[in-house]
Amino acid sequence: MKVNGRMHYLDYLRVFLTVLVILHHTAIAYGAGGSWIYEDVDKSELTISMIILTIFTAVNQSFFMGLFFFLSGYFIPGAYTRKGPRQFFKDRFIRLGIPLLVYIFVLGPAITYFAHFSDSMSLLTYYQREVLTFNTIHIGPLWFVEALLIFNILYGLCRSCFLKKSAGRKLPFPNTKKLILLAVLLGITAFAVRLFYPVGTGPLGLQFGYFPSYIFLFAAGIMAFHYNWLDDISLIPVKKWLLAAAFTIPVLPIGLVLTGALEGNMAFEGGLTLQAFIYAMWEPFVAFGLIITLLNWFHDKYNKPDTFGISMSQAAYTVYIIHPAIIVGLSLFFTAFPIHPFIKFLIVGSIGTILCFASASLIIKIPYAKRVL
Repeated sequence: MKVNGRMHYLDYLRVFLTVLVILHHTAIAYGAGGSWIYEDVDKSELTISMIILTIFTAVNQSFFMGLFFFLSGYFIPGAYTRKGPRQFFKDRFIRLGIPLLVYIFVLGPAITYFAHFSDSMSLLTYYQREVLTFNTIHIGPLWFVEALLIFNILYGLCRSCFLKKSAGRKLPFPNTKKLILLAVLLGITAFAVRLFYPVGTGPLGLQFGYFPSYIFLFAAGIMAFHYNWLDDISLIPVKKWLLAAAFTIPVLPIGLVLTGALEGNMAFEGGLTLQAFIYAMWEPFVAFGLIITLLNWFHDKYNKPDTFGISMSQAAYTVYIIHPAIIVGLSLFFTAFPIHPFIKFLIVGSIGTILCFASASLIIKIPYAKRVL
């Protein structure tokens, strides 16, 4: 449902997901599994704090970037129709290509340098050794922008060359049985891909092991636009999917424990292992449950224009781009304080979120910044 011609709840949902991205990377810095630019914790011994933060990031990973791709896919057909092929491609290269290049050649190298190399060499030396030689390609979280640029280009080419406007045939939102089948197929596909590209691997920062769901959800977003699926979001049996997600979430930690995780046997990233199969099958069921629930909840509760919410929405993309600098900077500052890692996570995550949105709100006011951001 649109209010004053705009689906405000999707804007606010994007803000929520952006906050999750900030907290996700902060959690990795303080004990969650995964890799981040700067980590201020010893992960050699498993702690309760690390388990809690890892469950938090695992649940996030199952759905939040996929939902970003869904939302991006949803808005692409309308943008292409309004702008036409030439302006569509130009706009995408400006709004996606420029931030990606700025991060790769400016922001990313600077963050990594100050986090790890400022005591051993000058910034110029680091830049010459690592950046100009492409020895290190600093893509960081902007892998999402990179992937989105590729997806947009492919969509634009397909739309220009092959796709015709829909004849108006109504394709209903998939029912529960079809969604379960899709989740199973996605899990099997992810498991197969991870035989060759385990989680954490892939060229140019693209973790191919997660891309079956990303591609599917991006395409689902496009279909949701064409067939007006979001108009019927309130009719979907949300409680069933929320319960499905709630009951599925504990399956992963229980499954890992039963297959030897506490004894150090961790092989869920990929390969012909039971852990890898459990993880691959677990993700889409949690993702579908949480995505359907969030879309419905935001649609019902947050679909009214709100000045504060709109301002946060306008800053969300910039926040995504700059948040590594702020989170790493805060983590470096708090390194000297003898505080429990979980408390640091709460402090840095809270302060970092506020600083990210405040800084982004100022940045987008710079002349011509909104053309890019």
